[in-house]
Amino acid sequence: MRWILLIGVLAAVSLAAFATPFGGSGPDLQISIRQADEADLAVIYEWRKPRREIVLDGVAGGYRERRWEIETPGFELRRFVGSDRIVRTDGKKFSRVELTARPDLIRIEKEYQPVARYGAGGALVFTGHFWPLTAPKDEGGGRVNASFDFTPAAGGHVVAFGANEAALADWRSPMAHPAFVYLGPLDPVETDHVMALIDPDAPGWIVDEFNALVPESFDKLAALFGFTPETKPNLFLAAPLGRDESRLSYAGDALPAQFQITLEGAAWKEKSDKARGIFTSATIHEAVHLWQAAARPGTEEAPEWIHEGAADAIAAEVMVALGEWDSAAYAANERAARTECARELDTGSLNGAKARGDFRALYACGHVIALAVSRADGKTTADFWRDFIERAGDDGYSEDMFYDLVADRTGDRDFADALEDFARTPLAEPDRAIDGLFASAASLARERGR
Repeated sequence: MRWILLIGVLAAVSLAAFATPFGGSGPDLQISIRQADEADLAVIYEWRKPRREIVLDGVAGGYRERRWEIETPGFELRRFVGSDRIVRTDGKKFSRVELTARPDLIRIEKEYQPVARYGAGGALVFTGHFWPLTAPKDEGGGRVNASFDFTPAAGGHVVAFGANEAALADWRSPMAHPAFVYLGPLDPVETDHVMALIDPDAPGWIVDEFNALVPESFDKLAALFGFTPETKPNLFLAAPLGRDESRLSYAGDALPAQFQITLEGAAWKEKSDKARGIFTSATIHEAVHLWQAAARPGTEEAPEWIHEGAADAIAAEVMVALGEWDSAAYAANERAARTECARELDTGSLNGAKARGDFRALYACGHVIALAVSRADGKTTADFWRDFIERAGDDGYSEDMFYDLVADRTGDRDFADALEDFARTPLAEPDRAIDGLFASAASLARERGR
């Protein structure tokens, strides 16, 4: 789908269809989220018509079972494969239920954090983990027709996309998609490129690097992809650094027109070549996702290595274009991806990596595939994604669509089939399989005079 056209259409349809409150043709569900104590949230679900259950997408590690407390008597949370459900213990229908949601005590890996502490007195909410489904996703369920009310603690405000308000009522994301929403005392800073909410605990050098990096990298990405996102992105940067001076952790999450960065570890306090390198390359990776969002996965089965690996590859291209890396640094980055991918695939196939918890394979091996394709067709990964976005269209992309485009761009179906085998098949010798992909790519490039 194209960012400017389709997202605009979706947002317009969403807002037109759901703008009226209860009593008209408005939402089937009103979700009220009030900041109770820093990052503790008081949540109320209120249905237009009584239902027997609230179906929520599952969160890894049994988060809701551990950190949600249902306040309304006679209700319970039940866990199923891939979903959680709130029901009355007597099985009867209900219209309203209240609960308290608290942040997890640990970071949930490869998962949007449902609610997280964000600076002193603040909370960052991911609406997708509070927004129910019409049915479990494996049964074809989509999002319930719902709107949100957000109320911050006294003296705070709500920040989401261009909104910076004392409260938000009957709110829906302009992207027609789950989103990040901030509740708390921080004021956003708006530039020509982003609206940023930066933790005051973030080291000054990080803020300076961010202010310099965003305009340069965004301009370069706009040139590479051939368009600029219509909606000015939100950036949320949190810095709960802690006292561990050996730790240098960067965690990022991206959504349509939003990305979130969490820095952990006292090693971030002082600027170093290592810290700056991680911050720069990882922030560009997250920014790439803002452009990739113009082509959303068309099915749940579309593997994450397609976009995560490409984001790593495009970030490397931007690092070179900005003069951050020379050819030696770029080559070292490639070697690191190949080595890490081979190690990660020792335990099973790439397409099975997420289920195994081998999340690094999604990045390293996706990067390897993106590099091999780039060598074979003689173009950048960003150029491939310009075509991929166009081909994905309104219906989104699939794994098969990825291989079809590889075959079309390289003129060689066998090469595309080899990539498919690489992703779907457990490999006895992953390092040799990787070498084989690059040898095939180089041969194709020579044959076509690239």
